[in-house]
Amino acid sequence: MSLLCKRFCIPANRFLFLIILAASILAATVLWCSCIEPSPLYGSWADNRGDKLSLFSDNTFSASMMDPVEGKLTYDGEYTVLLNSLVLSCSTGKQIVSEWDIRGNMLYLNWTSEEGVLIPLTLYKTAN
Repeated sequence: MSLLCKRFCIPANRFLFLIILAASILAATVLWCSCIEPSPLYGSWADNRGDKLSLFSDNTFSASMMDPVEGKLTYDGEYTVLLNSLVLSCSTGKQIVSEWDIRGNMLYLNWTSEEGVLIPLTLYKTAN
């Protein structure tokens, strides 16, 4: 055998072990990635009245809602999802709890105004 083959050739049993190890790692990676499901809420949602809600993958949100008395109000903070309940914890201390439902590209939820009035919203997905 040449010096090059002695130095760089891998025995057959070790080569087979490396192939099985690489295939196992690849299979575990594919399995792990297929189990992660992104939330359908992620993205930007808006309606024709000027209301906009953006939910981000790091569990933060920003919103701008039209108020008939005060005009456009902006909110930001963190959110949590518990089954079909959405809890928005604003940085101002306000907390909004609403059930949510997605049908097609429409998000249905109830927003609570500054006066405590429930405003039913139908928001359309504008961006992922």
